[in-house]
Amino acid sequence: MRHMYPEPVEGAASIAPRHLPLGDLDAFRRDLRTNWLLDAADLPSSRANRTDWLPRDVEVQGSWPARGGFLAASFHYGNGLWILRHLRASGHDSVFVSGRFEASDFAAHPVRYRYGRARMAEVERIGGRPSAYRPGVRGQILAALQGGTAVVGLVDVPPRLAPRGQCPVHLLGQPASLPLGLFELAREAAVPVVPCWVEPDFRSGRRRVVIGEALSPEAPGQIAATLANTLDRLLRAQPAAWMFWNEWPGWLADAAPLHAAFPTGAAEGRLRGSEPVAGTSP
Repeated sequence: MRHMYPEPVEGAASIAPRHLPLGDLDAFRRDLRTNWLLDAADLPSSRANRTDWLPRDVEVQGSWPARGGFLAASFHYGNGLWILRHLRASGHDSVFVSGRFEASDFAAHPVRYRYGRARMAEVERIGGRPSAYRPGVRGQILAALQGGTAVVGLVDVPPRLAPRGQCPVHLLGQPASLPLGLFELAREAAVPVVPCWVEPDFRSGRRRVVIGEALSPEAPGQIAATLANTLDRLLRAQPAAWMFWNEWPGWLADAAPLHAAFPTGAAEGRLRGSEPVAGTSP
């Protein structure tokens, strides 16, 4: 099994120990590989079942808003298909926000490209709505939220992938950033932001869908800071569940200018300037 997912596993194994005390690095590699394998195995399992099916090894903690649109804010952490499936089981259509899949970006990994396209097709089958592909999806997302549909976005996106409207936060004790666009759309649509994530148990294979307390959309910068604190806690508890370790060094480098614009300690949850920057929506 050691030959599987060498790039994300070895990349993370070289980066994560600089930021967290990992202890057994071989165990960290094993859990990383398990996380990627679980994520891949979830797709055929999902495709073989009705859209509201949840297996017995998926637990749920918390509940979604009973009605109306909301932003389900998650991370590249754990195995996210179960969030979408629980939304469906709870009676919610959902629109998933994603970067575009271009074949040219996967020239060296055509199987990954086919897997990505198949996964997005399954996401749309579960959600019952077309996905929203960045950039240029502001109107689509706003219409979904105002129309009572849940919008699902993975918000731990570095400046490389979402260069506009990054908000300075702290993560793992480092000056990082999160994009504000989805939070600003939630404020415009007057809908809550609901933190959510999936916690995998690498020993048993069980997963727990966690739905947090809904957040008011009135202060997008504070939402970013709150979600950064949540992700920080998750990474410290189970670092092998995060799929974006390879982005981390470049992420920190790109976020540094945001923090340099403020005195020490003043950057948290703020943009460069006192007003939202134009074009921060997806």
